Amino acid sequence: MTDRAHWMNDVTSVRQMRDELRLKATLLQADLRDQLERLEHEFVKLEHELKPVGDAVGTTAKEIGTSTVDLAKTLRAGYARIRDAVKAAV
Repeated sequence: MTDRAHWMNDVTSVRQMRDELRLKATLLQADLRDQLERLEHEFVKLEHELKPVGDAVGTTAKEIGTSTVDLAKTLRAGYARIRDAVKAAV
């Protein structure tokens, strides 16, 4: 798998997790909904930063930048925490 395909798969995975959580957001307690909203703003930022990468041909992981990689990791961890809280609440 190419670096570009790997990053696009990561974004797709995060997007799917986000979409599933949006459907379950009505079940969340107020503090978890607040966390989800903060993560949503960060996800929009991630998509904005990765758009040029997705449009570029032959982009490598090194060109993505450390901050974008860190942001993706933070989002994934945040969504996972919320998902686990939803599972515990249901």
